[in-house]
Amino acid sequence: MDLSHLDASRLLFGFTAAYHFLFVPVTIGLMALIAVFEGWALFTGRPALRIAARFLAWPFLLHFACGVLTGYPLRHQIELHWSGYAAVVQQVVGTVFAFEGAVAPWLFALVAMFALGWHLKPVWHWLVSTALAVVLIVQSGAILMINAWMQLPVGATFDGHRARVDHLWDLAGNPLLIPKVLHTVGGAWVLGGFLGVSISAWFLLRQRHVDIAGPSLRAAAAFTLAALLLTGIAGHWSGERLATHQPAKFAAIEALWESDPDGNPLLLFALPDQAARRNRFEVGLPGVLDWVAHAEPGELRGLRSLADETGRTLRQALDDAPASRLGPTTLFGSSCCATRPGEAEIDHVARQALPPVATVFWSFRVMLLAWGAMVCLVAAVLWRPPGPRLLTACVWAVPLPWVAIEAGWLVCEAGRQPWTITGVLATRASLGHVSAAEVGSHLLLALVTGALLLAVHVALNLAHVRRGLRPAPARSCGTRQNAPRPSLQHLSRTP
Repeated sequence: MDLSHLDASRLLFGFTAAYHFLFVPVTIGLMALIAVFEGWALFTGRPALRIAARFLAWPFLLHFACGVLTGYPLRHQIELHWSGYAAVVQQVVGTVFAFEGAVAPWLFALVAMFALGWHLKPVWHWLVSTALAVVLIVQSGAILMINAWMQLPVGATFDGHRARVDHLWDLAGNPLLIPKVLHTVGGAWVLGGFLGVSISAWFLLRQRHVDIAGPSLRAAAAFTLAALLLTGIAGHWSGERLATHQPAKFAAIEALWESDPDGNPLLLFALPDQAARRNRFEVGLPGVLDWVAHAEPGELRGLRSLADETGRTLRQALDDAPASRLGPTTLFGSSCCATRPGEAEIDHVARQALPPVATVFWSFRVMLLAWGAMVCLVAAVLWRPPGPRLLTACVWAVPLPWVAIEAGWLVCEAGRQPWTITGVLATRASLGHVSAAEVGSHLLLALVTGALLLAVHVALNLAHVRRGLRPAPARSCGTRQNAPRPSLQHLSRTP
């Protein structure tokens, strides 16, 4: 398989996965926000947030449907374009998918009850929403088990060229799993909460549904701020685990080419040069990186020393007889190794066995900038009654959580390269037998179909927002429905 085939297959799968990830976090985040809104309204006896929760039900259902539709192409691509990977992980992935299949009937039943059950008493519908929020987290946690295992393949045994697990819970002990689940679910909650902030701000700017949008703005801002703090804590925890278990990814995030025993700088800005294996320019805080990573001086490893270690590992693996079909030698491709590669080729492969440093470095900082901007916006909303400028900023900033999530996903997946399963199966050895031309046609089809689906999806959501809120249900928390409409200047006193 030539490099163009590899690049085309990676581009196709990367686009499909990133596109799928536009929808799935919204379902997790919106359902959590809806459950919080319903519970808040139920226990305070004020209907405003229940009305807002019902309004958000339609965007949730749209994103849920799109998430289901865009998930199937991923499985098809794994079987067709990445059959080398599929052959290795079939039993492991099948175990997780079996659990997901067992959860699916409950998930779809709860979605149906959520969509059709607004005539129920508020407490019953709140219980349905809460259960649905929990099931979505459980399902996403199972999928994240696969991803964590690909990042750090522990809990499975390898029989020949296949991986096996005896039980799903064998994957649950992965040290990367808990911080990954917290960080991913927290990011989804940020997305759902910030979407609620932006919609509420849009209504307030137009003086529509002020009695509903005022409380929902502050409640969504509080929810989002809590979720942002969770993602920050979980992200830091995840970074500490990376320094130990995925040192190449950690070094790429920090553009750390050589470790300094006297302390490594935390880089704020850098221009990594992959070919020269150095940074052409950098600005950082001296000695801060070791403190942030809770590492002893000299404990963190640079990319150069990691590449040298890969070279030694490759030579040792090639000396073993018989050569394994899995492991470091897959860096040479699936056809290795009828004859031993030369020393120059081994050195070249070892130098190339590093993540794309510039991509990982800058994606991480884009994620941090988006995170910081959202913290500032929601904190400002909670600090004082928002004026038109702040409300306008909240509306226009609605892409920020998607930017942060997609950038974080890029850090996670690009930082694992050149491995599909770290240390076990290289990406170039994971390919299927589809030609580059066919992969290109599939990519074109995915782009066209994705653009059409996204256009319809955005149009339906915008039409829903423009229509505005429905009248409050008669049972809405048992309170009176015709409350006075507060003005924009009195949001701080809205219930």
